[in-house]
Formats: sequence, C-alpha cells, structure tokens
Amino acid sequence: MELIFETWALSFLAGVYTPLGAMCVLPLYPGYIAYLAGQARSGGTSPIKLGLIVTTGVLLALFSFGLIFVSILQISTGDVIGILGPVIYTLLAFMSIAMIAGFDISRFFPVISTPVGRTPYITAALFGVFFGLVSLPCNPASIILLFAISSTNVDFVSNFINFVLFGIGMASPLLILSALPMNKNRIIIRFLTGHHLIINRLAGILMLAVALYYLIFVFLHESI
Repeated sequence: MELIFETWALSFLAGVYTPLGAMCVLPLYPGYIAYLAGQARSGGTSPIKLGLIVTTGVLLALFSFGLIFVSILQISTGDVIGILGPVIYTLLAFMSIAMIAGFDISRFFPVISTPVGRTPYITAALFGVFFGLVSLPCNPASIILLFAISSTNVDFVSNFINFVLFGIGMASPLLILSALPMNKNRIIIRFLTGHHLIINRLAGILMLAVALYYLIFVFLHESI
C-alpha cells in the first residue's frame, strides 16, 4: 500500500508540472487572469467559484482520458504489461535527459485560442476541459510518467485514482490563481515564464531518478 501512495503522490506532482512546464500552455494563464478580472469588474461570479468550475472541467477531461486508458490497460495480458512498463520508463528516461539538456518539445505545438461559452459557467467549464486536453500533448514527459506508473499496476481503481490525482494537480495552479489578487497572479506568470528552462531541468532530474529507480530496482530486480 505504501508504494501505491507513492505513485499517487507522483501522479499529483506530475499533474502540477504538466501545465507549468509547457511553454504552449503558459500563454493560457494571462487569458485566464484577464477573464477572472473581467468577471470581477462586472460584478459577476466570484473567481473562486469559477476556479472550482474550471477544476471540474479539467477533471472531466482527465476522467474521460483515464477511463479509456485504464480500460485498455485492464484487457492487456500480464506479459504485455511486463513489456510495456520497461519500454515506457526507458522512453521517460530519454525524454528526461532531453529536458535536462534544455530541449523543449512544447515549442512545436501552436498556441490555440480558448473556447468561449454563452455564460461564465459554461466558459469556465469549457476552459477547464480545453486546458486539460491541450496540456497533455504540450508536455508529453509528464503524461509518459503517468503511463509508466499505470503500467506497473494493473489494479483498475488504483490506476484510475492516478488519473484523478493527475487532473487535480493540473487544475491546482488555476485554482490558486483564482484565489490570489490579480497583481500576485501577474508576478507568478512572469516568474514561470522567466524560469521555464530551470523548472523543466529540475523536473527532468526528478523524472530521470524515477525512471532509473523503476528500471534498475523494480524491472531489473524482477528479471534476476
């Protein structure tokens, strides 16, 4: 059970890193802050309530994505899982090395305009779903880490919790921005943008350590 809690913690941290480490996602934050400011000026829905709706949208996106992936994983044979795990962790290790070297794969993804609904609630929900789905391809290292974690455990409930915690982690920066004053939000965005390379390198070191741990102490140990 201790290992399960560790994987849940990794899933949450990977979710937090997903939008913070992707340059093609960072431009969405100023738009979100402007949206919150506009609602505050017009006397509309409170930022916290909108943040909770956005979080629900992110969770909905990850709920659907996780349900599909975990269902596919469940019907795979044990032999396939045994092969899939080392392959994914090896891919994670190479991607982590690229991150440490300063290679940013997210620059190949275009910036996409966020959807707008007829009401603030619909707009917030659409933004959450959009944010969740766009963040995944923009930062493939974190989703590969989530796939790797899931491939080492075929329990449906535990793996599904991994995806839910990953979604909560992804939504947490948006929820925090919703609770902070606008001037603090702008400072945070400038910090994330200015220190993007350092954040990616630190995340790369952590992911490389996770990949090597599983490759050496889990998969290699089991094969001996």
